Amino acid sequence: MIDLSVLANIHADIEVVHQLVETLKARVDGKDIGIHIYRNRNGHFFYELSHMYRGADSMDPAVSIGNSYDSVEEAAKGALQSAVMFYRSTDEGGAWVRNEAFFH
Repeated sequence: MIDLSVLANIHADIEVVHQLVETLKARVDGKDIGIHIYRNRNGHFFYELSHMYRGADSMDPAVSIGNSYDSVEEAAKGALQSAVMFYRSTDEGGAWVRNEAFFH
């Protein structure tokens, strides 16, 4: 395993280094949702979603809290739960919102 804290110390302007360990794709009612799972320097895993669902009755997309897991599998389950937490196929006016940070 790479020591991420050593990599972060290569230059003073590097704020943090995360290792992308898994790339997944889920399909929810015809919409492809990308999932990146990263490992941080503490050895914990977290996810980032390509899209978040905003229901017709919501102002902003739901943002998950507690995004820290002990394994890749737990992070993948958390990502999938987060992706569909507020999704309803009968939600007229709801939409998937693109997470621009995912694509950079």
